[in-house]
Amino acid sequence: MAVIYSLLNFNLKMMGYYIFSYGIDANQVRQVFGSADAGLIERVEQNETFRGYAEDDWDDYDTDLEQALQDIVRGNTLHDSANHIYGYALIGICATLGKELPHTQEIKLGYETDFINMALADDFGFKDFSIEDILFREHSAGFPIPAISDWPLIGLLKYEELLQLKEKLDAAVITEEQIDKLTASEEEEEEEKGYAYEHIRGIQENIDYCIRQKLDLISFCH
Repeated sequence: MAVIYSLLNFNLKMMGYYIFSYGIDANQVRQVFGSADAGLIERVEQNETFRGYAEDDWDDYDTDLEQALQDIVRGNTLHDSANHIYGYALIGICATLGKELPHTQEIKLGYETDFINMALADDFGFKDFSIEDILFREHSAGFPIPAISDWPLIGLLKYEELLQLKEKLDAAVITEEQIDKLTASEEEEEEEKGYAYEHIRGIQENIDYCIRQKLDLISFCH
């Protein structure tokens, strides 16, 4: 994944690429491909997240978002030239079939992720730990869509992997009192650490939720 991030070495703080996640049953999502489920197509098309993407301008492409959804569900040929559009259609599918997680605040890639990694390393002794590499180490998440060379990033952590990640992250014990004190600080570094702590707690809560519900964790970034 380091190669992907080096290729995407923009000023991420300014451009704003954000990570967000859902709890899903990955097998259920895979069964969508080629299912010809007209009812599911209708449900996804009515989903607020999907509708938001559908309002974007897809005129420069041979395939728009609605057609990408149709292709996935009806088992049509998926075209490499529309690879990223299928990625956005997959977001809509996961938003429809998946569960919203307790911590819904998005994480800014290359900015807030740096603070998270720094806090885990400096305060809790995590070595060679990169939250973005963990979330997106399986780019495209193993779903049968054409490989995406840029955005959206897609990564899947299966239930068994979440159990292992929880065991590691449980070493980072963070309290609400710590978060409140840090985020209220007038020192910029302390405030930034407070937001990093808040995200770490949020990631822990989302992992705990998925484990309780026997779900996989899928993350996207764009």
